Amino acid sequence: MGMVKLASCRYLPLLIIYCLLSGMAGGGVLPAKAQDVRTLADIERDLNRYEKVALHSFADRDAFLSIIDQTLGLDNIKGADLLFAKLPRSPFTVSGRRGNNQAVPCQIFIPAKIAPGSGTEIFAELMRGWFGDQLHYASSANLTYDWLMRHEVRHCDPSHFGDGGDKERDNEIEADLFALNVITDPVIRQKLAQDALAFRMITATLFASSSHMTGLSLKRTLHDTQSGNDPTAANEIAAFLAARQQVFDHAKAIATGAGPTNQDIIRAVIELANKPQSNSLVAEILVDLDKAIAHFAPELHDRNKSVQ
Repeated sequence: MGMVKLASCRYLPLLIIYCLLSGMAGGGVLPAKAQDVRTLADIERDLNRYEKVALHSFADRDAFLSIIDQTLGLDNIKGADLLFAKLPRSPFTVSGRRGNNQAVPCQIFIPAKIAPGSGTEIFAELMRGWFGDQLHYASSANLTYDWLMRHEVRHCDPSHFGDGGDKERDNEIEADLFALNVITDPVIRQKLAQDALAFRMITATLFASSSHMTGLSLKRTLHDTQSGNDPTAANEIAAFLAARQQVFDHAKAIATGAGPTNQDIIRAVIELANKPQSNSLVAEILVDLDKAIAHFAPELHDRNKSVQ
């Protein structure tokens, strides 16, 4: 334990799958019965093909800190109280390191509410239930979970340790692409990319931290439309923040209660997506956000669109 000098935490705000054994890496989909019996041990075994990791599920802060103490040792972590003051809702990594090398297996933590067998659909939970608890996917709920977990295991690589600023943001995009590119079946990969991009557009616009405001960059990379005129990280972040402000201001304006509901948020997005914008990036974000909501919750989107 004494060799662990610090912990590097990675959060998927939005967020951070279970990987489906060898069939997953080949793009195959296991029968429903096989999918139903996956455990943390199954996921851990598969993720260890990429990096040496240990998976844990925790119910609350005390359980989390107990695992940290057993694995990394709280005494070895500078400012542990501050570092772990607020636990995220999504899977995340905690990596012990010595210099630029991994000192202990990378620890991946999964809140019990979204652990295998919880019955909770992870994208629905991470998007705060605003668009329902059973979403529509181009791929499937299981494959998106797998994508998130592979994203996390990519952060276990020492090249992703302790980065800040633009490097941390670049790491997020790279981890998203890594989690997609292990899929060898082009059809499944394309469907999963649709789900992943829609998820990023929703989270980046509505609540993600700046390091995870990557939806436009991810879209340009996936669609191979990058050019010399691509927005800088600062411009993309500014555009997402401006779009967020518009959505919630408009949702408050049309709300009939004390505060906006999820229905008000959806209506606000629909209306703003059809409104001229002076900022082309904000306009692109609002249109893509509208499409993302329709992608995951087509019936809910249609109901709110009909009241315009």
